Amino acid sequence: MKMTILHTETLKKWGGQQNRVLAESLGLTKKGHRAIIVCHKGSVLAEKAKKAGIKVYEVNMVKQAQLKTIPKIMDIIRKEKIDLVSTHSSVDSWAGGIAAKLTGKHLVRFRHNLYPVGRDPLTRLIYAAPGKIISISKAIKDVLIRCGLNGKKITVITSSVNEDIIDAGVVEDLKRELNIPPEATVIGNTSTFTRVKGQEYLFRAFNIICRKSPCFLLVAGGLLESRKSKYLDYVKEEFRDKVILLGHRNDIARVLKTIDVFVYPSYLEGLGTALLEAMAMERPVAVSDIPTFREFIENGVNGLYFKPQNPEDLAEKVVPLVRNKSYRRQIGRNARSTILEKFTVDKMIDRTEALYREVINVR
Repeated sequence: MKMTILHTETLKKWGGQQNRVLAESLGLTKKGHRAIIVCHKGSVLAEKAKKAGIKVYEVNMVKQAQLKTIPKIMDIIRKEKIDLVSTHSSVDSWAGGIAAKLTGKHLVRFRHNLYPVGRDPLTRLIYAAPGKIISISKAIKDVLIRCGLNGKKITVITSSVNEDIIDAGVVEDLKRELNIPPEATVIGNTSTFTRVKGQEYLFRAFNIICRKSPCFLLVAGGLLESRKSKYLDYVKEEFRDKVILLGHRNDIARVLKTIDVFVYPSYLEGLGTALLEAMAMERPVAVSDIPTFREFIENGVNGLYFKPQNPEDLAEKVVPLVRNKSYRRQIGRNARSTILEKFTVDKMIDRTEALYREVINVR
């Protein structure tokens, strides 16, 4: 049976959550299903999905517009003969969830982050409505259970790494373009700039790292011009000429190819798509020691741990990677093997497809 799945998504920026929506839509389409996305007007997801050939409806996905958004989604559900609605963020889970229920359609709710779920009646209602809840990591499922949700209703299906990243080993790096000497070592990060991603601690640690082992710091990710000075202020003036802020990039494979040591200082993380991409590109990774990462990173084997929000410990763990190329290669090879074993698109799509069929077939 071929299915028609409608994904709803609120956020305008690009990140792991939006990447999951697009990757799943493309994967289901390849298997013969129809995937349609309802998302915020002018969002990065809308742009990327349309370019990829996915049908997109752009609506005003904000809380204040719910009374108009819900009927629009109901019309889309009827027009496109949707079988199942998958929601992803808070606002679209209300709009998409109510629209699905009012049209008698099956509903699945994704959970992408570790923030606790409220215990108020309205929140309980919105989490009771879906037939299943998909959490993208066991750590998220554990949080949901601690918040009182029924664990039997929650299925862990981790996000994946896009095939173009996995197969991008032959791409050219950016060293010449960025005027980085060919022999220089580069540490870096490619995640979205938010407080919990912890980039502040990487910038602070760079002072220690660069003094002990001269290197460059390369960071990609959307960052307003007005906030760049905030992060640069964490770096001593003598090292600032070694810091490169790229902003948002679409050529992430080339960025990762340029980075010799990938540092992921996030201290509140649902899974970490940027981290998975770096591992797929055979980059050695150093990460915060938090429960999420313990699910797939073994210290000293396919990555290194440092204490969360601790620049000194971060620097202590990264310096040996900067100094030792063979050590980097060993950790990087093991990191890639982890991705190929656990985080491929095929595995994600097969498991998601099976769950959707289960939900649709339950009466």
